[in-house]
Amino acid sequence: MKYVLAALCGIVVLFMGGCAIVSVAAMPLPIIPGGIAFLNILILGALFGWKTQWRPAFYILGVVDILLAAGAFLGGISAGPDASVFMVAGAVIGLKGLLSLLYAWRVGEAV
Repeated sequence: MKYVLAALCGIVVLFMGGCAIVSVAAMPLPIIPGGIAFLNILILGALFGWKTQWRPAFYILGVVDILLAAGAFLGGISAGPDASVFMVAGAVIGLKGLLSLLYAWRVGEAV
């Protein structure tokens, strides 16, 4: 579970970091992908041994990912022939959200 979550967070950091760099010309816009990349970096640090873990990052990203997965599924329903792309994206994002929430719950249980 830990390594799947780490791989998904790493992919999101690379994608959102690229989005923030590309959209730097429209100044307030890069704050959103930059913030998502930063929260995923906090999760990666917590997964691999930072002594100070910020557990709300897990909960915030878990809820945001589940909401994005629901949006992708709704987009897939209305997409017609391209529905499979939205369904796969929604499934991967939903898996990341569920793993984030489960890991935060397990870490909180151990404390």
